[in-house]
Amino acid sequence: MNWSWRGCLWLVLASTGEAVIACEKVELSEAETDSRVRLVRSHVQVSGQLQTAAGAGKKIPLTLNADAQYRFLERRLQGAGRDAETLRTARLYRFATNDAEVTPVDAPAGATPKKSTLKLPETRHLIVAHGHREGALLYSPTATLTYEQLDLISTPSDSLSLLSLLPREAIVIGDSWKPETWAVQMLCGVEAMTKGEITCKLEEADASSARVTFSGSAEGATLGAPTSVQLSGEFTFDRLAKLMSRARVKQSETRAIGAAKPGLDVTANVAIERSLMEENSDSKLLNDAAVAELPVEPAAEMKFLRFESWGVRFYHDRDWHQFHQTNDAAVLRLMERGSLVAQVNVSPIPAAASGSHTSVEQFQSDIRQSLGKKLKSIAKAEALKPRNASDRRFLFRVAVDGEADGVPMTWFYHLCAAPTGQQVSFVFAVETKNLEKFNNRDQSLVRLLEFVPARPPAK
Repeated sequence: MNWSWRGCLWLVLASTGEAVIACEKVELSEAETDSRVRLVRSHVQVSGQLQTAAGAGKKIPLTLNADAQYRFLERRLQGAGRDAETLRTARLYRFATNDAEVTPVDAPAGATPKKSTLKLPETRHLIVAHGHREGALLYSPTATLTYEQLDLISTPSDSLSLLSLLPREAIVIGDSWKPETWAVQMLCGVEAMTKGEITCKLEEADASSARVTFSGSAEGATLGAPTSVQLSGEFTFDRLAKLMSRARVKQSETRAIGAAKPGLDVTANVAIERSLMEENSDSKLLNDAAVAELPVEPAAEMKFLRFESWGVRFYHDRDWHQFHQTNDAAVLRLMERGSLVAQVNVSPIPAAASGSHTSVEQFQSDIRQSLGKKLKSIAKAEALKPRNASDRRFLFRVAVDGEADGVPMTWFYHLCAAPTGQQVSFVFAVETKNLEKFNNRDQSLVRLLEFVPARPPAK
C-alpha cells in the first residue's frame, strides 16, 4: 500500500507528543442554524487610483488612500433560498468609520489632499446581510440607509461572503477545492461575471484549528463598466468553536470609468477577526425573539435609500446611484442591467414667501432659457395631485421634448415647494428611446419628497 496516497503522513507535534494523522478528514463548516452571536472586527485599507472622466476621452487620475474600521455583533439567520441565499446574518453595528484622502496625481509635492470621513451615527444599527450572487445585500429593517451609509458598510471581502469559501465536504490536509461560481462572484462583487475561479487549499490542521489559503480572479462588469478582480489570502478555522475565526485578504480591482462610478485601480487589504460573544445587553438584541421578527425577504421599502440635504429628504430604489454632489446640486443616475437609463439633477431654489412658490409661468420661462436651442416643445405642464388631504406641498411637472447633440431627449422638470416657501427642483433627463423603460419613475421619486424642518446648529 502506498502510504503517500493523498499525502497521508504521520505528523508528530513535538510540543505535546500528540500524534495527528494528516489523512484525517477535517470538517470546516458553520451551521446555518447556529444561533450563537459573534463579535466581528474588520480593518480595511485601500490604496491606488481613481479615474474620473474629463471629456474628449480624457481621464483625471486621483490617488486614493482609505482606512476603514468596523465592529459589529452578528448571528446567522435562516437561509432565504439556495446557493448565495443560504447566507444571511443579522448585524448590530457598534461603529463603522472610513477616513479617506484623495489627491490629483499631478498635484505638486506637498499639496494638501482632500479628506473625508464617513461614519455611522452614534447609535446601534441593525443591519441584515443577505447573500446574493452579486455580493451581500445590506439593508436596515428599522431605518432607511443613506447612499453614503450603504457605501460605508459595503466592503471588499465581506465576512459573509468569505463563508462561501468553506468546503461542502470534510477534507484532508493538502486537499484543494474550487468554490462554486456563485461563491466566486459573491466574494469578488462583480455584478455580471463572465469568468472567475478561486482555488482553496487546506495547508495545515490540528485538533483545535485549521489554516486554509486561497487565490483566484474574476472578470465581468459592474454597473456596466468592465471589471477585473484578483484576490489571495488565508483564513483560520477554529475547530473547537466551529467558526472561521480569522481572515486576511488582498483584493485588487481594476474597473473602467462607468456611467455611474469612477474608474478604479486599487488594492484592498482586509483583516477580519471573529469570536464568540458572551451574553450581554447588546447580544440580547439579537436573541431569538428579535430575529424572529425579521422577514426572510425584505420589503421593497427596506431596500430604499434616503437622500437628505438642503432641508429636503426623498427616498429612492437602489437602481439610482449618487454620481456627484456639491453644496448646491446633486446628480443621481438610473442604471439597469449595466445601462444608463436616466439622470436627475436635484437643486435647491431660493425660497418664496410663506404660503407661495415660484409661478408656473416663471418656471416654464426658466426652462426655455435653460434649454435654449435644445428645446423643441413643452409637451405637458401639470400640477401633480396631492397624496392626501393633509399633503400641502406644491408639485408641478413639465414634460419637454428636445434634442441634445443629435440625440432625441425628453426632460421632466419638477418644481416642488413647501407651505413655508422652501423650494427644490428636479430635472430628469431621458433619451426618448428609453421612455418606456423609464416608466414615469420621476413621479414616484418626487412624490416621496419631504421638506425637513431646519435643525438647530450644534453647540
